[in-house]
Amino acid sequence: MRILLCNDDGYQAMGIQTLAATLRSAGHDITIVAPNEERSGQSHAMTFFRPVLVRKIDPATYAVYGTPADCAFLALHDIFKNSSFDLVISGINHGLNVGWDVNYSGTVGAATEAASLGYKAIAVSVDLEGCTTLELMKKAFQNAAQLVLYFVEQSNKISWPKLEVLNLNHPGLQTKGLRTAACGSISVYVPTAHKMTTDELSGQGTAVYMIGGQARRGSDKVDQDVNLIQAGYATASFLEVRQASTTNTATLNSLVENYRA
Repeated sequence: MRILLCNDDGYQAMGIQTLAATLRSAGHDITIVAPNEERSGQSHAMTFFRPVLVRKIDPATYAVYGTPADCAFLALHDIFKNSSFDLVISGINHGLNVGWDVNYSGTVGAATEAASLGYKAIAVSVDLEGCTTLELMKKAFQNAAQLVLYFVEQSNKISWPKLEVLNLNHPGLQTKGLRTAACGSISVYVPTAHKMTTDELSGQGTAVYMIGGQARRGSDKVDQDVNLIQAGYATASFLEVRQASTTNTATLNSLVENYRA
């Protein structure tokens, strides 16, 4: 298969390089179009009306000075517009993308951009908690890459919904198995906003914050990816690309009917 790889950790990141090596060893034709540096947390952001530099590293690797979604768009819309890809894969991300966190993920953003352009797309992430050495990190990425390879080689058996992304998460060093999962409605991390400036400076109207989260929380909903991944299972979920409207318009209807321009 001819496969495009994107990510949000940069074209030199261990995750994308491990995945590329694994898929090439299995006989697949791999092209990397990824950010020049880490662009985590970019979601589906794109660089509109500003120049975006693209640098050719080698015939199969391009570095984009933009967002993950920029990478997918430019690769599919222009750089390789005269060729075709069987699949677009974003990752392997350095950290999980489950639950609410998929809304922030640049990894998911690149995959959803590809799906919006009509391609089958996979986002893949791995838990690196507990990977205290380089060798353990390599092992975690190799485990996740084998999971991706399994889905690539079974992809013709998947009923792939249009405008949906297959989201894969691997627990890292060990797994109890693979489960389908609902994408949870909470973040796996407890969010924090750490003020880095003194109260005196803040009182003058200036403050600096660091947004993040390290502590983890679970979910009591056993079918959700947040809970399953922390219980040691790899998870597979389909995520909708589009912002679908709902039928919950009863209260809107009355306002619409009473509006006078």
